[in-house]
Amino acid sequence: MKKMRILFSILTLVAFQAHATIDAVDFSTTLVCEGSQTTLTSTSTVSGGATITNWNWDLDADGQFDDAFGPSINYQFNSAGTYNVGLQIITDMDGPAAAYKLIVVNPVPSADFIAPDVCEGTVSALADQSSIVSGSIDTWEWDLDNDGLYDNATGSVIAHDFVSAGSYVVGLLVTSDKGCQATTSENVTVDPMPTVAFSVANVCLGNQTELSAISTVSSGQVDSYEWELNGNGFFDDAIGVMITNQFSADGDYQIGLQVTSDQGCVNDTFQLVTIAPFPFVGFLTDDACQNQEVDFTNITNNVVGTISYNWTFGLEGTSSDVNPSFAFNSAGPAQVTLIGTTSFGCADTMVQTVEVFPTPVADFTFTEVCIGNTTFFTNETDPKGSTIQSYFWDFGDLNTGVGADPFHNYIQPDSFLVTMVAYTTDGCRDTVEHYVNVWALPNPEITAGGPLEFCFGENVTLTVNPVGSPTLWSTGETTQSITVDTTDTYEVIIVDEHGCQGDTKIDVLSWLLPVLTVSNDTSVSLGENVPLWVDGANFYDWAPTTYLDDATSSTPTSVTPKEDITYTVTGTDINGCQSQASVNIEVLVDYNLKPVNLFTPNGDGSNERFYVGNIECYSDCVVKVYNRWGVEVYSSNGYQNDWTGEDFNGDKLPDGTYYYIIECDGREDRFDGAVTILR
Repeated sequence: MKKMRILFSILTLVAFQAHATIDAVDFSTTLVCEGSQTTLTSTSTVSGGATITNWNWDLDADGQFDDAFGPSINYQFNSAGTYNVGLQIITDMDGPAAAYKLIVVNPVPSADFIAPDVCEGTVSALADQSSIVSGSIDTWEWDLDNDGLYDNATGSVIAHDFVSAGSYVVGLLVTSDKGCQATTSENVTVDPMPTVAFSVANVCLGNQTELSAISTVSSGQVDSYEWELNGNGFFDDAIGVMITNQFSADGDYQIGLQVTSDQGCVNDTFQLVTIAPFPFVGFLTDDACQNQEVDFTNITNNVVGTISYNWTFGLEGTSSDVNPSFAFNSAGPAQVTLIGTTSFGCADTMVQTVEVFPTPVADFTFTEVCIGNTTFFTNETDPKGSTIQSYFWDFGDLNTGVGADPFHNYIQPDSFLVTMVAYTTDGCRDTVEHYVNVWALPNPEITAGGPLEFCFGENVTLTVNPVGSPTLWSTGETTQSITVDTTDTYEVIIVDEHGCQGDTKIDVLSWLLPVLTVSNDTSVSLGENVPLWVDGANFYDWAPTTYLDDATSSTPTSVTPKEDITYTVTGTDINGCQSQASVNIEVLVDYNLKPVNLFTPNGDGSNERFYVGNIECYSDCVVKVYNRWGVEVYSSNGYQNDWTGEDFNGDKLPDGTYYYIIECDGREDRFDGAVTILR
């Protein structure tokens, strides 16, 4: 009945399409596997401007499109097989149209694999055991690191080394020829490998050698221990955690141990075991001197491996050196023991008596002197019961000597390391060193606080460094500094803290001052020049400079001084030393006028005026001139030597003799006389 309805629907659709706008009713599907979601998507098409408004699905083939709705749906087919699925569409212009398709639902494989337990370090073999009801399985993908990704290996059988013991989750993804997939996971067990080692004791030849197994396993326990002792490669010579064996000869033996855990994991190790002989210990030495090192020569032989030494020097000390040196504190016989123990624990001992002779205690005293004196040495050696045979001296300056109490002259100051060696008749000796000082003489230096050459009346301060204890100057002074002002050689002697004396000297020159000779004091009439002179120096400087024509000359002129004045001249010699002298000038207001008796006012520039000497110094003088008839032709109050022979009208007077009268307020009498004009 259902098949008839489907056929009817198809016929209806065909009949409808003859005049409808629906072009095709169809749909597509994704991969269809049982138990998996499948997506069914309409691929139907329409034309003529129509639009699909409804998509109705028939999923159980009952002819009713009421199982799902929409252009795309998800649906799960729970069993493999063939299913008839229908799609009905409706447009906004046409009635329903439908179509059916047969959909094949593919079976899903059943995933499975086997993984036997293995021991740590062994590769695990993983073999597929999956099945499928129809079709075939095409691919196998493995997840070996439990990260959810099947990307570590492919294939139905794989091998994998998990490296470490433990339980590992392994996943398998299988895919059928139709693309359907299934997964599974298993716990893969990797059993731990036991550790194996052993210790060896008592390896010296002739002893029972003990071999002790050292083995552990992270889970479970170790069940058996088997030993290989004879080098044939078979672990069948002894069993047990600890065994003993006596080897017949020394040498190297390759010993093996194999252990098996309760999970059947087997591990073994081999170790080279050396059976060592006992060493032959011995040493050589000479008799010793008290408190002086004696050498011990080790002659131990028959040593296998390394060897350590333990020396005992009576009750005084020990050493672990191969060839030690040792100084005994006490004289007399001393028992020396040497024990040699090899790295295998094999030991031997030697004991020997050493005779220790007494050693003297060397010492000396000495004098410390200033350079140029003799250094004396006094021997203070204590023989300590021995007999001193000889002495040797090294004076520290490449010179040597012998004898008990030598002396030595050093040629330069320094601190010398002096060595004295005292030798006994038993061959023992002692050495002593002392630094002996030979003091340098002090080297004083005089510094001057100013020039060492100076003029009389000056001085200079002299200072000596360093200061002595005491300090003595040639002047008798004992201070560090002295002040001197005379020409002399000044010497100073200082004594330093060692009693050494040094001296130095310095020259001081005091120049005499120049002796000046100057012109005498003088009196002059106002208006007259005064010549001056000085002698006795090289350079001169007059003060004040008023009226002087040259203040640095030895023969200056005071030109018409107007008042009394005192000149002081400073004379400087070639050493810069100076002296002074003075000249007093008295200026007399005595109206000492000196008229000329002839002048020639002819315009030649010479003797053009009636000149009255010194009148310019007196403003109170009146000059009057008369001709031979007694007529006044010229008059001037405060005459300035400016009349050139004109009358009151400015006319030139004729040549001839004229008469003058000069009257001054400060003078009781008057000057008169004749003057000739000659043109």
